[in-house]
Amino acid sequence: MREGQGKGWLAIIVFVCTIHLNAQEITVRGGFIEDSLLIGQDVNFWIASSYPPDLEMVFPDSLYTFSPFEFSDKTYFPTKIKGGLAYDSTVYTIQSFEIDQVQYLKLPAIILNGTDSIVMETPLDSIFLTELAPVVTDSTKLKTNLDYQAVDRQFNYPLMYYILGGLAVLIIILLLIFGKRILKWLKLRRLRMQYEQFSEVFNSYITKLKVDPEPELAERALVFWKNYQQRLDKVPFSVMTTKEILSYDFAKELDKPLKSIDRVVYGKRVQENVFQDFQQIDEFTQDRYSTKVEEIKDGK
Repeated sequence: MREGQGKGWLAIIVFVCTIHLNAQEITVRGGFIEDSLLIGQDVNFWIASSYPPDLEMVFPDSLYTFSPFEFSDKTYFPTKIKGGLAYDSTVYTIQSFEIDQVQYLKLPAIILNGTDSIVMETPLDSIFLTELAPVVTDSTKLKTNLDYQAVDRQFNYPLMYYILGGLAVLIIILLLIFGKRILKWLKLRRLRMQYEQFSEVFNSYITKLKVDPEPELAERALVFWKNYQQRLDKVPFSVMTTKEILSYDFAKELDKPLKSIDRVVYGKRVQENVFQDFQQIDEFTQDRYSTKVEEIKDGK
């Protein structure tokens, strides 16, 4: 996208958020920038929010289903703090291949709160489809063609059955030959998607802890990490103490960072370099992810 367009979107979004600032402490707004679209043409949908800086809000990423639209690109604007509120905004570039005259979309914004999350949505917005073909009316003149056209009078069902049978046999052969590879690919893809989502949110926690090393923020980051690590290693990290986690051999390297974070979280002590402890945890999780990838590739 051009830089000038990005600045224009940002001005629109900041203006909308300012209007609703006094209405409520947390606001989520959004809508189409354009009034109409053509099939397959890029259009833009903006989403913006204002909320207290001690909360964590996440917008949809490229893996979200934008139905009836298809995701193409996004422009993210960094969080701004103003007047005691945090402002986030993103512009999504999407496309539609549907032929409905009016098409609708709304997007969620997720507030992360420990093990829970709150989903807020933008108002449902609409956009009109521009038709390139003229509308056929009663006065439209049609060109008559009286030439004889040979057509089949009966559908060839036997041929259809042969084709379907051949496809079924081909699919079975492909599954027998490549079934394990396909299953392995699906597992790796799901593992990668989960890790990328975790990494994006967890690194935002680390960035905020560099600026504001509050015990409450550190606690939310710790709970978020435990929940993901539990899915990755199939170990109930979310209900385990630091001592119980360290009893696993593969988690021994977490001794120093976890104990340091415990002093911050349970002792309610502000420690400026606590973000470094979370960076060590992030490196540990990255290693565990790589280990799981290799295990799947080796067929374990």
